[in-house]
Amino acid sequence: MGSPAVSVIMNCYNGERWLRTAIDSVFAQTYRDWEIVFWDNASTDGSAAIAQSYGPRVRYFRAAQTSTLGSARTLAAREARCRYIAILDCDDVWLPDKLERQVARMDARPELALVYSDCWFIDGVGEILGRAFERTRPPAGDSFLGLLTRPNFIPCLTILMRRDVLEKIGWFHPELRYTEEYDLVLRVARDHPIDFFEEPLAQYRLHGANTTGTGSPGTTREMLAVMERTVRDLPALGVRDRWAIRTRMGLLRCKLLVQYLKAASLWPR
Repeated sequence: MGSPAVSVIMNCYNGERWLRTAIDSVFAQTYRDWEIVFWDNASTDGSAAIAQSYGPRVRYFRAAQTSTLGSARTLAAREARCRYIAILDCDDVWLPDKLERQVARMDARPELALVYSDCWFIDGVGEILGRAFERTRPPAGDSFLGLLTRPNFIPCLTILMRRDVLEKIGWFHPELRYTEEYDLVLRVARDHPIDFFEEPLAQYRLHGANTTGTGSPGTTREMLAVMERTVRDLPALGVRDRWAIRTRMGLLRCKLLVQYLKAASLWPR
C-alpha cells in the first residue's frame, strides 16, 4: 500500500482543550486517504498524550524548543509524505466532506495549486457566530491582487495545496509568528491559479486564547511587512493597482496606530 494522498499538518502548542474535537473531525472525514503530521511545539500540557492516543495515523513529532509558527509549520510540512497538504490547527474543526470535495477538484484540475473555502466562525462551545465570506468575499478577478488590496479572504484551516508547489516556493517564512499563511498564499497566488468553494467546509473557533486576529498589532505589523516585501519584488503595475495597494497599506498603518494607542490606554474603548 502506498502513501496516503493528503498530509494534514497540525501544529500544537498547549492545545489540549479542543484538540480531541479537531482530530476527531479528521477521523470523521468521508475521504479516508490521509495522514496527520502532528507537530508538538514543546507543549507543557496534555497535548502529547491526546495526540499519541490515536495510534499510527497520527504521526507525532515533538520540537526540542518552541519556535515561531512559520518555522514550526515548515518543520511539520517537511515530514509530509503526500501529494496534498492541508492545515488544521488544534482549536478548529473540519466538516465531514471537506477533504472529499477539495481533493476531487484538485484531481480534476491539475493546474490548480491551492483550493480553499468559506468557513463558519464558532465560539468556545461551538455556537455559530457567522461566516468568513460575509466579512470578506474572494474577488471575482485576480486573487493575488485581491490579497494585496483587501483583507485576507483565505481561511488557513480550509486550505488544501499541492506539496510540490509548496516545495517550489520555499515553504513557510520562518520569522513570521502570525501571518505565515498569508505570506504563503500570496506567494502561491502570484504564479499559480487557485480556486475556492462558496460553501463553508470548516469551523474557525474564536476564543480568548487565539494568538492572531484582526485586533492584534503583531498581526497587522507582520502583514504590512509581508506586503511591503511582496510589492518591492513586483514588476511594474498599473496606476490603479498600485493606488489600490497603497490605499490598503495606508489603512493598515492607521489600524496599527490605533492598536498601539489602545495598548497604551490612550484611545477610548
